[in-house]
Amino acid sequence: MKIDLPKSVLIEKDVSKKIDEFLLNLNLGKKCAVFCGEDLQKIVKNKIKKIKSTEIEIFLPESTEKKSMENCAKKIKNYDFVIGIGGGKTIDIAKYSAFLAGKKWVAFPTILSHDGIVSSRAVINENRAKISVDAEEPSAIIADLGIIKKAPYRNLAAGCGDLLSNISAVEDWKISKEHYHTLVGELSLLSAKAVIEHINDIKKKKFHGLEITLWSLICSGFAMNIYSSSRPCSGSEHNFSHALDLLLGEKNKQIGTRSVSLQPLHGEQVALGTIISVYLQGGDWKRIKNIMEKFGLPTNAEEMEISDEVAVKALHMAKNMRKRYTILNKYNLSKAECRKILKKCEII
Repeated sequence: MKIDLPKSVLIEKDVSKKIDEFLLNLNLGKKCAVFCGEDLQKIVKNKIKKIKSTEIEIFLPESTEKKSMENCAKKIKNYDFVIGIGGGKTIDIAKYSAFLAGKKWVAFPTILSHDGIVSSRAVINENRAKISVDAEEPSAIIADLGIIKKAPYRNLAAGCGDLLSNISAVEDWKISKEHYHTLVGELSLLSAKAVIEHINDIKKKKFHGLEITLWSLICSGFAMNIYSSSRPCSGSEHNFSHALDLLLGEKNKQIGTRSVSLQPLHGEQVALGTIISVYLQGGDWKRIKNIMEKFGLPTNAEEMEISDEVAVKALHMAKNMRKRYTILNKYNLSKAECRKILKKCEII
């Protein structure tokens, strides 16, 4: 087993004064391809304009379709390394494109919406479905807490929702036929525990709360990397989310030059799935719901802006979304039983 953890991590309220020396010390090369969304380019240019040691060229991320990422990989062949600046989609595009091109990459998250910051897995679209594929861990992480603080709170809450889902994922792992790794499982659970214990600081977007969330997401990624699988942080609740993705599709609306997704955020979906999974596992699902309410996460279909019927279909489909044993495999739920469970959990 070969595990590459990030060589360095730079976390500051404003990274602009230290980023040049940081990149120089990484010794990744002088030519850098930066993937960054159009809405972030002005902010990013202010942060990286002091970089003298590295020749930077900014690329607009395209899509997470496999063919699109293969095209991105061809574009960056002549660069030494890659930086992905933005949210989950941009990070995944940078991560997977760099992997295909055989280049090192640096994660520069501007929102803390999920645990893919440091994970060696990337989510891509293929044949109208989202799939998780092998990639590579980042060589380093750069986090500007000043930028992250300005991001919508909804994204931050979604990141905490993704971490909450570790609770049911670990329980699914324990009942599976896979070998349970106590150290990795506890690291996954610690990531959830940390944000739960700092809800107030996170809701107020205090720098301490943002840093706790960031490190929790990083540690969650470490858990997956150490085990060489997403198993420590992805179980039946993620299956439910994958089913929602398939049912809802990619619905977008245009705001100016930006295309904005109308679909619930990944962290919102898996957190809702966690209520269901914990209920089926015989755990305290009401505690999970209460924690979600404190974070301001949607706890039912209406708040998620999905229909009751979509929620029922997603739960009915969830077991077959991935070949991974979870609590859903213990039951062969009919649609009527799914509806009954969702009503019991106050989701519909």
